[in-house]
Amino acid sequence: MDHLLSLSKAAKLAGVSRRAIQEKIQDGALQTFEGQVRLSALLKVYPDVDPGASAIVERVGRIRDSAMNKRNPDTLGRERSLPAQVRRLQRQLANTQAELADHKALTLELHERLTVMQEGLDRREKQMLQALLKWMSMRLERQRL
Repeated sequence: MDHLLSLSKAAKLAGVSRRAIQEKIQDGALQTFEGQVRLSALLKVYPDVDPGASAIVERVGRIRDSAMNKRNPDTLGRERSLPAQVRRLQRQLANTQAELADHKALTLELHERLTVMQEGLDRREKQMLQALLKWMSMRLERQRL
């Protein structure tokens, strides 16, 4: 079966412009079938055409079309909103850093209050509180609060 080629593909295979193909059609030198060119007709006008290249051109076209279809249609909208996303993330980071600073201050204040509280306790309670303070001190040092 003879392959049918679009005018663009025929022009690529022949190494000429699409306009040159159209001129050959208008001159009657190149026959078309339903707006497409038969490979055999193209070979008569352009004998140097490599018939195997037709499959390569079609495959490249399918790969290109497939790659273009994989692009998410929302990509453009997201690309436009990137600056807005950056600003939102900067605000979120600033809020998180402020919250972390508050937690650090609270932890250090708790440690100080437990240390002061230790003075009015009996021996057993002091030992338990000292163990808690020792654990807390080690965690603070590890986290460099």
